[in-house]
Amino acid sequence: GTSDVLGIMSAKLFPQAGIITFPDWHGLRLHAAPTQSGGASLDWAARLLGRPVEEVAAMALSLADDAPLFLPHLQGERAPIWDAASRGGFAGLTASHGPNEIAAAILEGVAFSARLALEALEQSAGARPQILRAGGGGFASDVWAQMRADVLGRPIQRVKGRDPGAMGAAVMAGVGTGAMTDLATAAKALVKLDRTFGPRPTESTRADTRYAMWRKLYEALRPVNHALTALG
Repeated sequence: GTSDVLGIMSAKLFPQAGIITFPDWHGLRLHAAPTQSGGASLDWAARLLGRPVEEVAAMALSLADDAPLFLPHLQGERAPIWDAASRGGFAGLTASHGPNEIAAAILEGVAFSARLALEALEQSAGARPQILRAGGGGFASDVWAQMRADVLGRPIQRVKGRDPGAMGAAVMAGVGTGAMTDLATAAKALVKLDRTFGPRPTESTRADTRYAMWRKLYEALRPVNHALTALG
């Protein structure tokens, strides 16, 4: 959606800075990491390019090793760094880059933010899920869903429907009203899968290298962005 919200359910708890943990429920705890600019980054690009969001998402080309990097902190960033003064930025732009390369960099930068949040979540939860489930407006793009699988390095199962939050509420309502016996039963009955996107070895290796550079980009831009924010 507008932002990415990642979560892991776990019986373990290893508190990590920047991760939100919910109260224990039947031996399980939700570890959550909401980012700031997921689909909002794509919406910004669509306005900038004067094209529909779906068209911009489809424009994303395969990323070269030296493709531009994008920091999607257009309105600061939440989990796991919680840096309201951070700002967006590109690195590695050349005169040969056009809308297609910019679109790909934006999709990748958002995926990198999700990876940063997921890594912190896994430390907090003491668990590394082998398969991830995801949904929402941004995942309507096959290109973006595949890129996320490459960046996160594991299969992503896309759920049907455009609003997984509403589906989660329906699952809980089914149990709360007594229509279904428990959450597992309700989820199995109501949540349907659409497609699985598996990570591609070559693209995942490239993503690992570029992710390391992307993390350095944030640190390098941080003092400049904070100084600019102080002037505002």
